[in-house]
Amino acid sequence: MSMKRSPSNHRRFAGPLDREELDLLMGCIGGSPIPAFVIDRDHRLIYWNRALEELSKISAEEVIGTSQQWRAFYSRQRPCLADLLVEGAVADIPQWYGRKYLKSPLIEDAYEATDFFPELGETGRWLRFTAALLRDPQGPVLGAVETLEDITEKKEAEAALLKAHEELEMRVRERTAELARTNEILQRTTDQLSLLLESLPIVSYTRNTAGKYEMTFVSHSVEEITGYSPLDFTDRTSFWQNQIHPDDRHRVIKALKESRGEGTHHCEYRFRASDQTYRWFSDFWRLVRMPDAPAPYFVGIWQDVTDEKRLRQENELRLQQIIQTHKLTALGEVVAGVAHEINNPVSFISYNIPLLEEIWDTLEPVFVDHDAFAKVCEQRGVTRTEVVQNMREIIHAFKIASHRINRVITGLKEFSRSDELAEKKAIQVADIIQGVLVIVGGQIRKTISVIEQKIEPGLPAVRGHFQKLEQVLTNLLINAHQAISPGRKGKITITARYLSRLDAVVVAIEDNGKGMDRETMDHIFDPFFTTRRDSGGTGLGLSISYGLIKEHGGTISVLSQPKVGSRFTIYLPIDGRSLPRMNPRLLFVDSDDTFLKDIQAYFLEAATCQTESPEDGERILQYLTDYPEVDWVICAMDLKGLTGCQLMSSIKKRYPLIYTVLYGRDGDGLQGNPDPNFIPSFTIQKPFDMDKLQKMIQEVGRQRL
Repeated sequence: MSMKRSPSNHRRFAGPLDREELDLLMGCIGGSPIPAFVIDRDHRLIYWNRALEELSKISAEEVIGTSQQWRAFYSRQRPCLADLLVEGAVADIPQWYGRKYLKSPLIEDAYEATDFFPELGETGRWLRFTAALLRDPQGPVLGAVETLEDITEKKEAEAALLKAHEELEMRVRERTAELARTNEILQRTTDQLSLLLESLPIVSYTRNTAGKYEMTFVSHSVEEITGYSPLDFTDRTSFWQNQIHPDDRHRVIKALKESRGEGTHHCEYRFRASDQTYRWFSDFWRLVRMPDAPAPYFVGIWQDVTDEKRLRQENELRLQQIIQTHKLTALGEVVAGVAHEINNPVSFISYNIPLLEEIWDTLEPVFVDHDAFAKVCEQRGVTRTEVVQNMREIIHAFKIASHRINRVITGLKEFSRSDELAEKKAIQVADIIQGVLVIVGGQIRKTISVIEQKIEPGLPAVRGHFQKLEQVLTNLLINAHQAISPGRKGKITITARYLSRLDAVVVAIEDNGKGMDRETMDHIFDPFFTTRRDSGGTGLGLSISYGLIKEHGGTISVLSQPKVGSRFTIYLPIDGRSLPRMNPRLLFVDSDDTFLKDIQAYFLEAATCQTESPEDGERILQYLTDYPEVDWVICAMDLKGLTGCQLMSSIKKRYPLIYTVLYGRDGDGLQGNPDPNFIPSFTIQKPFDMDKLQKMIQEVGRQRL
């Protein structure tokens, strides 16, 4: 399969993936300086980036559409790591890569390996490569991506370091009689090694293999990365261990104890720098045995991979958002075709139902008075009255069914149509809200006790379509009304304000209805998903609203708690352009700055606030107003200037839908309830496991943006 050449900053593609999926791949790895290629499920190359062209000296035009990805690395045909993953042959990986691979700790269905490729360059190159499966949202494999990192310089530096140390020890033993000459050679060698080590963005070290694994050498580059001097590591016995994060320390020490075999060992962990922030270290080491040495020792390197891990997490999150957008776009195209195909036969049925009713109105008196018709009915075991009544009911059912199908088709057309080119005008959101209340206010007030309006005066105008935004707000208000059970004291709050940090008008519709669980939240914007199908819901209202807000360059979000209520928030940009990407956010509140820095190293989406005085409570409430993306607040029980319970009680009164987590140590009063008006969503005891907290948040659910 061939395709026309893409713009110069992409490459060429081929394969069964459509353009939308290719754009997804380009967004992930298109501009990367890291060599990479992508194959589809049939092992054919669909992507070969510029960095890989430079590394392999093979142009994309030569291999795109073929299964010749092996040419860049091997002299004869054999499977690459990506081929094995696509084939599902994970068990065959050791056959081809021996002990030089490991399963990725970050990404499911991904493997990493390091190997030497003699065919690359003039003298061969060392590569670290990672392969991961690409799946569609339903699970089937689309293909695989493989990225490569040239680590030849690191390998050569490590080898040079080992060789230099071995030569140095041998010369000291063999030439003790030539002390002056040995000192000169030692000094020269040391200078060369120092220059080499200081020029690399890594920390090299040697350590003992017993006891507390004391450091015997650390390169000066450690000071640039951690803020500590080499002497801090070599002169203080347990210094290195004490700086490892407590949750990682046991795992790292266990890895050192078990690394008695040949080969390179690897471990990643969090290390506390001098500014009390935690950095992620990727630690590689090897056991070295000298013939005349009394004991072996470890030689290794550290590499700071904090930014790399953060980038991977961000890319994973953005990938999920792109997949959701792509799914809705693809559904829109399918829906448009379905609506067109259904419309013609349904129109025929709808047109003929009145004719059928008119014919029956004409024939009914004849049948009722005709004796032969009565005899036929008697033979069938029914009366003339029953036949007439059934016929009327059938015609009426035809009308209802036809009307409902027409409603579904109208919804399908609304969901699939795209009017971005239609002229947009400056409109006032406050006018739209008042117009919607005129339309549905009377219906809602029959069962709702209070409709509270908090509309900021002097809101700037937004560019858009009055009727389309009116349609969205009408749908959201009706949904809020239907979420409140009959007989309950219902309340709907409509808020409209200007958010300067986004240069957008924010409209929120909040109810105190039954709320939604995580499963419902996961599908709330999916077409045809509804919890009210028995009462006539089509499942298209929120899907259409999602599309209309996106057409205006805005974003729609939903925050909900079962038995508490729901809040739908619409962000409309003032200038009509698309808003920046927004993600759900966690807010951690504590007086311990060191602990908050630890949190930021672990949770990508975390914001932190350190409390010092009672006034900080209002500052935190204002932050929640400025950042509606916050859906969880995790707070210490013991704060400076105020208690966590007081702060969380204030948050819950103003923002009842935000999940609250209160944590503390024994003796902090965590199990008691100093404020009878406030019960946190969850309580946990400190110190707590970060992984368990993250798992709990994921299981309960996040705000849908």
